[in-house]
Amino acid sequence: MKRDRKSESVAYAVVWVLICALLLLNAMRSRAEFSMPLIDAGVVWQILRSICPYVLLFLVNNYLLIPHLLLRNRVKIYLLCAFAAVMAVWVCEYVIFISYDDVIPPLRPHYTLNHHGIQPLMPLPLFLDFTYAILVIGANLATTLMFQRYYDRLEHENLMKTNAESQLAYLKAQINPHFYMNMLNNIHGLIEIDAERAQEMVIDMSNLMRYMLYESSQRVIPLANEVAFVQNYLRLMRRRYPVDKVSIQSSLPSEKDMSGVNIPPLFFLVFIENAFKHGVSYRQQSFVDVSVKVTANGEVVFQCENSFHPADPDRQQGIGLKNVSRRLELIYGGKASLNIAPTETIYSVTLTLPAYDTKNTDN
Repeated sequence: MKRDRKSESVAYAVVWVLICALLLLNAMRSRAEFSMPLIDAGVVWQILRSICPYVLLFLVNNYLLIPHLLLRNRVKIYLLCAFAAVMAVWVCEYVIFISYDDVIPPLRPHYTLNHHGIQPLMPLPLFLDFTYAILVIGANLATTLMFQRYYDRLEHENLMKTNAESQLAYLKAQINPHFYMNMLNNIHGLIEIDAERAQEMVIDMSNLMRYMLYESSQRVIPLANEVAFVQNYLRLMRRRYPVDKVSIQSSLPSEKDMSGVNIPPLFFLVFIENAFKHGVSYRQQSFVDVSVKVTANGEVVFQCENSFHPADPDRQQGIGLKNVSRRLELIYGGKASLNIAPTETIYSVTLTLPAYDTKNTDN
């Protein structure tokens, strides 16, 4: 992720303004002790002369050394260059120190030559200058690494989000071919038995495909659209199966109950498909009951029950159910619940989706 240099620059600007303000207050305090005007052009010049070498050191370190050396893993060269920059600032401060006059009360204690007329090798002000330069480098380095860690965390989260979206798109892509294959097999089996009904099923299927092409590409859709899709699918199944052999019932919420409720698309399809695939038998009475309701707190509860015939082989969790479980994890992160409860005669599925946060739809 690209570093937000603007935010860093604002943060550093605030810090330097505070430093200048502290120096100004210190100078005003010193001048007050001498009963001099608190501030004039000389005070401003004194502050600028004192702080400019450190500002220059900061600019060199922050905009040249760190991005071009440290952040490119050239640590040894960075340390050498940073030390050279500190020494250059110290030399500059040394020149300022030996040319220092006492016209304006100083911002730091005034030191005179000793009784031999020889200036000490390292007067305290110069030692402090060296210390300040090290502190500038250290504070700048700590702040940069803090920002860099923040950017790295954002990049990591962005990569995780992108990876989750890619997985989700892959899982949804697997749903469509599975659905088309089942529906085409259904129509193929009906063509020789009832051609007119097969034609009607083709029309109904085209409506379902239109939904899957356009609606299912959205990350979240109105619940009303998903319920309409379920209704069309059940109507298609009623055309296929004889009424006296297969009972297909549904209990769906009203438009008022569904108003403002959103869910990710195609969560119900897998369970309904499986209900017809594994729960319907031409040799025995069968049923499929589908229910969707919206609770007072905005949760969507989907239930699907179908007949379960002991003669059928044990149902295994196929790719469809695995995809649903994975999608639930990616989208809701454990807040949704899926309960599958088979008995000797009934196979029951209950899916509870929490109120969907529309902020999750942001790109």
